[in-house]
Amino acid sequence: MTADAASRPMPRGHETLQRSIAWYLRQLSRVMRVLNDEELERLIPLLSERRFSARDYLFATGDPPERVFLLLKGRVKVFQVAENGKEIILDVVGRGDVVGDMAVVEDGERIACAQALDDTVAVSISWEDFAHVVQQSPRLGFAMFELTARRLMGMQRTFMNIVSKPVSARLADTLLNRQEGGIVRLGLTHQELAQTIGTSRETVTALLSRFTVLGAIAPDGDAYRIANEELLEDIAEGHIQVSPRHPVPPQQAGHATP
Repeated sequence: MTADAASRPMPRGHETLQRSIAWYLRQLSRVMRVLNDEELERLIPLLSERRFSARDYLFATGDPPERVFLLLKGRVKVFQVAENGKEIILDVVGRGDVVGDMAVVEDGERIACAQALDDTVAVSISWEDFAHVVQQSPRLGFAMFELTARRLMGMQRTFMNIVSKPVSARLADTLLNRQEGGIVRLGLTHQELAQTIGTSRETVTALLSRFTVLGAIAPDGDAYRIANEELLEDIAEGHIQVSPRHPVPPQQAGHATP
């Protein structure tokens, strides 16, 4: 390319595409929203599209932190494997979320695995480029700090619940945290839900049935509706313990149902 060609302005079509991508990224992600036009223009050429089939790994424990991912489609679970071989799901991230940032890195290695739950599309950036962009944008650095803090608090809450709460309280707490407008769309299999609260699939299935009989929740298509939030909160706080092994007595179910 000649010096004259290199100095020419970008074609109008290219500028339009850049603006379209910038607009889409801002709409998609709260993190991208903090970047100004100039910062986004520098970022976009550094992004590359990556596609993963369900069950593909984005990265595994012990891997060097090579890339950071912004999800455009699909869901990814971030998890650790305990010494007994059981998976503990730390987070499930979806469209617009970032995967592979500082929250899952320690001493230059990944401390968690990330695996696609569905067919997933993402744009990725190298770790070096990502670190440079963060250093150049205080707003992005602060947004990533907030994101990391929320994730660490979530991980701490997960482990504290596993240690200190009965399994019925852990499940009720998870349902309350996942509800939007009184509707809980799990987006997880019973097995995956079990891995988020440190129990078995059979226990989750039994407890969801018990919660339904008690009137705390009600099936709503492929989701659950919170039918008695006060009761579910009492279960989540441990004031009422629900056994996955013993059916709810008829008189208790009748008393608890609104």
